[in-house]
Amino acid sequence: MNTEFAPTGPYLYPRFSDSEYTRRYAAVRAAMRQESLDAILIAGARGSSDVHYISNYLAQSPCWLLFPRDGEPAVFIHFFNHQPCAKAQSVVNDVRWYGPAPLPTLAEEIRRRDLAKSKIGLVSMRSMSYGHVTDLQRLFPAAEWVDFGPAFGRIRRVRSEEELAYLRRSGYLTDLACEALEQKLRPGMTEQDILSIVYGSYIKNGGDPGIHFIASTKMDAPDRFVPWQKTTARVIESGSVVITELTVSYWGYSTQIHRPFAIGKEPSPLYRKLFDTAFECYENIRSICKPGVTSEQLIAASSVIEENGFTAYDSVFHGEAGKSPELGTRSAAHPPEPWTLIENMVHVIQPNPVTRDFKAGLQLGAAVIVKPDGGEPLHNYPFKFPVCG
Repeated sequence: MNTEFAPTGPYLYPRFSDSEYTRRYAAVRAAMRQESLDAILIAGARGSSDVHYISNYLAQSPCWLLFPRDGEPAVFIHFFNHQPCAKAQSVVNDVRWYGPAPLPTLAEEIRRRDLAKSKIGLVSMRSMSYGHVTDLQRLFPAAEWVDFGPAFGRIRRVRSEEELAYLRRSGYLTDLACEALEQKLRPGMTEQDILSIVYGSYIKNGGDPGIHFIASTKMDAPDRFVPWQKTTARVIESGSVVITELTVSYWGYSTQIHRPFAIGKEPSPLYRKLFDTAFECYENIRSICKPGVTSEQLIAASSVIEENGFTAYDSVFHGEAGKSPELGTRSAAHPPEPWTLIENMVHVIQPNPVTRDFKAGLQLGAAVIVKPDGGEPLHNYPFKFPVCG
C-alpha cells in the first residue's frame, strides 16, 4: 500500500487539518448569518457527503447532523453498534445513537438548545423525506424551516488545496482500475469477472467503491452503446469491446474516469472514429475549463460529436453526483442548465458519442480541476484504446 495517505498520529482514519475545518465552519456560519439562521440540520444516508463535510464521518446508514451558529455540532446515527467506529472517524466530539427513530431525539436536542422558536436551515429540504419535514414543522410550529441546501452546496463546490489532495488520491485509485483492466482482460471472461478486476485493483490501497458501470459488445455487431449500471453474464470474445465508467472514492472524495478496451483485436474503423471524436470533444471542453466559462460555451465545445455524424446519450459534463450542472451536447436529452465555472471547482468531462441508431458507442473522459489555463486532469491513465488479451 502507498503510505503517503496512511493516517498518522493518534487517528485511525484520514482527516483534514484543524485549519481546514476552521475554514469550513467559518464559511458555513457566514452563510448562516446572511440568512439569519440559528442552526442547520443535515440529513444523510450511506456515504453522505454533506454530513462528511462537517464531521469527517462516512455514514454507513441514515444519520443527522445539527450544526448551530453558536456552539458545538452533534451527529446522530442510526445503529447503536456503529458508535465506536463513528466516533473514531468524526471530528465532531458529540456522536450519539438517535434510538429507534430520529425525530424524538432531534426534537429533544432542539429544545435543549433553545432552538424551538428559531430559524433553522435544512440540508436539504429538497431531498429529506416529506414525513421528516412535516414532522419537524408539526413539532415546532413557532420555528421557521428553510431550505439551506443550495447555499451549502455553493460553499462546497470550490475545493480547498487539502480537498484537491484527496481528489488526486481518488484519481490515482481509479487509474489503478484501468491499469488492471488493461493487463487482465481477455476473451472468455464474463462481465462479472471484469467487475471483480475493478474491485480487486484498489481495495488493498484504501479505496472505497463508487460507480462501476461496465458493458460489453461485439465491435462488428454492437448492441450496447453506453456503460450499463449492472453487469450481465455476457462473455467477451476476441473482437469485443468493453466500455466503462468508473469511480473509486478516497475518504468521501470521488473522481471519475471513462475508458474503452478492445479485446483480442484492434478497434474497428467505427470504434476508432468514436474514440477519436470523443477525445477531440474532451480536449475541446478541457481546454476551456477556466474561471468564467459558461454552460453555453461548454455545450458549444462539444459540437464535434454532431459534426462527425454522431449523437450523445449521456451528459457530456457534470459536477458531483452527476449534477451541478448536468450538461449534454446540443442533440442530447439533457437540457441546458445555467452555470459558470469558478477556479478549483471539479467537474467530469465524459463525451459519449453514439451512432444515431443507438447500437454503437463509447465513453471517454476524466475529472478535471477548473484552472486559469484550462482543466487540470485528476487522472494519469492515458487516453488510449488498448487491445487486451
